[in-house]
Amino acid sequence: MAKKPVPPIEPDDWDDDGAGFLQPLKPPPPVRDPADLRLHTRQLADFLRARFPDRWVGVEIGTLPLRCEDDLFSDFIDLGDGLGVRLDYDPEEPERVLWISAGNRDLGGEPLDFPRDSEDCRGRMLSTAEIAELLDFLDREAAY
Repeated sequence: MAKKPVPPIEPDDWDDDGAGFLQPLKPPPPVRDPADLRLHTRQLADFLRARFPDRWVGVEIGTLPLRCEDDLFSDFIDLGDGLGVRLDYDPEEPERVLWISAGNRDLGGEPLDFPRDSEDCRGRMLSTAEIAELLDFLDREAAY
């Protein structure tokens, strides 16, 4: 006996409480060629691909629609075994990065965060010192 089709839930129907029943979204398959990525993701992907060529998996590109209207959407630069860098983008302005976080999404632990949501660094790429800090952090995490 065939199941009755269920009408799709539109993103406008979702709120924070209503989104709780949804299963977490599965990550998209990694994109190995970073040519079509958002600017911040592409810049970091270039650094990470050069620094970790043996660990490079690709980039999981976050897309809309989201589970609820307050969600950010994120790109994840995957260095394998859960290690990587997540870039959270503003759903209202999809090219503006709001937060950059490095760590291991499978094992947890304390991430290294670079907020980009304050007025003084709103949407800006990481500085040279922040990139060095990020690469040092990922080197230590990759050694485990």
